[in-house]
Amino acid sequence: MAENKEDQSILDAAKKFRSYAQDYWRDIYDKGLEDKRFVTVKGAQWDAQALKQRQLQGKPTLEINLVRTYVQQQINTMRQNRPQAKVVPVDSGADPEIAKVMEGLIKDVEEASSFENALDVAAANQVHSAIGFYRIVTDYVNEQSFNQEPRFQPVVNPQAVLIDPLSKELDGSDMSKALVCEWVDKDQLELEYGKDAYSDFEMEGSPDWFNETENTVCVAEYFYKEQVADTLYMLADGTTEFKSALLKEWDESELEQLVVNERKTSRTGIKWAKVTGSKVLETGVFPGQYIPIFPVYGEVTWEENKRHVFSLVHYAKDAQRLFNYWKSTEAHILQKNQDEMTIVDDRGIAGFEEWQNPSGAAYLRFKATDESGNQIPYPTKLGAAAPPVGILNASESAKMLIPDILNMHAPQMGQDVNQQSGVAIGLLQRQSDTAQFHFQDNLNKTIRHSARVLLGLFPILYDTEMVRRIVGVDGDSELVKLNAQPETQDEQSRAINGILNDMSIGRFDVRMDTGPSFNTQREQSFALMMQLVQSNPALFNLVADLIVINSPLLNSKEIAERVKMLVPPQALGKDKIDPEQAKAQIAQLDQLVQKMTADLEMLQQQLNDKNAERNIEVFKAELQAQKDIQVAQINAASRSDVQELRSVAELLKQQMNGIQNAMQYMPEQWLQQGEGVDSYAPSQPILPQSDGFEPPPDMSQSDFQDPANEQGFLMPEESVQEQFAPEISQFGESATAEDGGFMSPMENLNDSGQF
Repeated sequence: MAENKEDQSILDAAKKFRSYAQDYWRDIYDKGLEDKRFVTVKGAQWDAQALKQRQLQGKPTLEINLVRTYVQQQINTMRQNRPQAKVVPVDSGADPEIAKVMEGLIKDVEEASSFENALDVAAANQVHSAIGFYRIVTDYVNEQSFNQEPRFQPVVNPQAVLIDPLSKELDGSDMSKALVCEWVDKDQLELEYGKDAYSDFEMEGSPDWFNETENTVCVAEYFYKEQVADTLYMLADGTTEFKSALLKEWDESELEQLVVNERKTSRTGIKWAKVTGSKVLETGVFPGQYIPIFPVYGEVTWEENKRHVFSLVHYAKDAQRLFNYWKSTEAHILQKNQDEMTIVDDRGIAGFEEWQNPSGAAYLRFKATDESGNQIPYPTKLGAAAPPVGILNASESAKMLIPDILNMHAPQMGQDVNQQSGVAIGLLQRQSDTAQFHFQDNLNKTIRHSARVLLGLFPILYDTEMVRRIVGVDGDSELVKLNAQPETQDEQSRAINGILNDMSIGRFDVRMDTGPSFNTQREQSFALMMQLVQSNPALFNLVADLIVINSPLLNSKEIAERVKMLVPPQALGKDKIDPEQAKAQIAQLDQLVQKMTADLEMLQQQLNDKNAERNIEVFKAELQAQKDIQVAQINAASRSDVQELRSVAELLKQQMNGIQNAMQYMPEQWLQQGEGVDSYAPSQPILPQSDGFEPPPDMSQSDFQDPANEQGFLMPEESVQEQFAPEISQFGESATAEDGGFMSPMENLNDSGQF
């Protein structure tokens, strides 16, 4: 018997709960176990009495297990669509960065404890037998550690778990009691806990707790909620905590000065006890507010207050049995009629032993006539009988009933696939998946609840400064500090109240993302990005690193990091520029500045050359203007002293020749690419110094044609000036004599205006 009253009370409560829960769940568990055996155990698809009778009659009992195909299809579809728990902040005290850390911690627990195995076992039991379970336990990190961490564990035998019959939530979050039973070897139990762990109920012969045939004892883990009266305090900084927890750190007198509000309430505690039918072996407290047992229901239907839970194949069993029966009947008929029958006259085969086994005889003898000489008919063979058409139709109809009941038709059934697009076939497949989506949805609800339980465990188990691994969606892991003092400037910017990644601050919730696994999503993403790049090659420079990292290359991450260096910073965002990339960009900018400086110096030199060119052009314009003025003066002046006039012309000719000689050594581009000199022309004609010479009164500025505007820098072919020179008749003969070398001044002028 139990050692004290408290243990006896726990033991009595555990035994009473087991009896009550077994009565409630027995019918559901029995149906589920029958459904599971129907799919997995040979001979379970036939009634035991009918099976025995047919075997005595020599009739076949075929089991063409079609429903197993649909069961595996549902299980594998759920494995492909791995749900992912996403942690989201709830209140203002919850930091999004800590939410990412929490999410990474959940994935770390999943990887460290092979959560996929626990989930697959629960999902398989859900589909096969209407209900499955998995659980969370806490254990020390290693043998030399005082720190505990949570772990997922599978429950292989769902019939060994009894949960609160009053629990109605599909995720089991409202259960107040649970019992997990395990049959262990009696000798091993005696070695660990002593003989009194089973001695009392061994004498009572209780089959629920002791199996004498197999020499095993039932050991149960009993979880139960306990409401403990307490007081909730609100402190001056706005935080709330129970009085019982604050008294561990503060004296009651000091605590009164910090409290600004309080109320009476109760806190939930999860108690745990390990018991047999006669003894409480261990007791403890499970941290958190929920019992760490997680049911995964199949199809749940309520009839008033009675709960019905069904597996996938529950309503398809009769169609499977009918199909097996008609196929067995068809096989039986074909078996009987497969050999040809021979019809003989017994007078003809009398005395011949080979007719006892015609198929094994090398030859068959036969009497053609009887004793009176009358002819005996020859043996006649009849062909094998064809199976009845009705039986063939019945078996085919039974086969079609199975997908009709499950609503899991193949996409191509009854339709021409060649006339359908891939999208249409995909929609038909999605319709088939939707028919049994409640299995996936119930699983998602349970995973979400288990993630909430982990969120409640992290602040309790990870309450000291430590370094933990977090795992991302893509499987990459990193180490983060929890409850740590910030050391770097970046850590100080992310710290809250001076603590980096404080697990005790804020409220968080969980939502579920269901879809293909990360590897499947990466393959799909790679295919879609390749299609985008093919349609628009310019996008490759912007998404090259994303394409590489989603590719099936073994070293895709290393290649993606190198390709990322070539992606424009604008595509990465301001906060995503790599420091090494920034250094490379600065070096490129330095080279660009040096090049621009050299170009500027070259342009400055070219500008100086342009200024020199402009000065020469101005000088040419001034000389041309002086020449034009001189010609006008000659035409208007008196012709009395021709020799003096020739001297003046000779002087001008020498000046023009000097200019032409200078222009021969000028660069060609100065003559061809020079700018206009209109802006550089003098506003007033530049007149040479003379002794009181005045131009004719009718040479106004408006009548004067600038040679730079009309003929560039060359003299006009014909003078537009009015002729002021005296007529020939006004000169004497000496002035016109050719032998004297005198000619008219205008006649001596050439086309360029020179003498």
